[in-house]
Amino acid sequence: MLKVYGSKLCPDCQEMEKAFKAEKIEYEYYDITSDLRNLKAFLALRDSNEKFAKAKEKGLIGIPVVSAEEGVWTFHWQDFLSKPVAESSCSDGVCGMPR
Repeated sequence: MLKVYGSKLCPDCQEMEKAFKAEKIEYEYYDITSDLRNLKAFLALRDSNEKFAKAKEKGLIGIPVVSAEEGVWTFHWQDFLSKPVAESSCSDGVCGMPR
């Protein structure tokens, strides 16, 4: 099952949730703005994973971030969809990372 770190406050995360729901994609969602344990786990991941380097350089949060297998993370949640979607509202990297 997919594991997702995100925030209900993030437009990109909202778009991801809507698209995953439409395609009935199951995932575990960890909201970093509603639970301190989720925030701490996300920050530990972000601080130890080189994939977040560009996000941190630009002052970005780096969400939503998705893992299909332990230790392999991606910002490109659209890759899990069977149908292509238009670029997300945060495709400029405001929430996550640009494509």
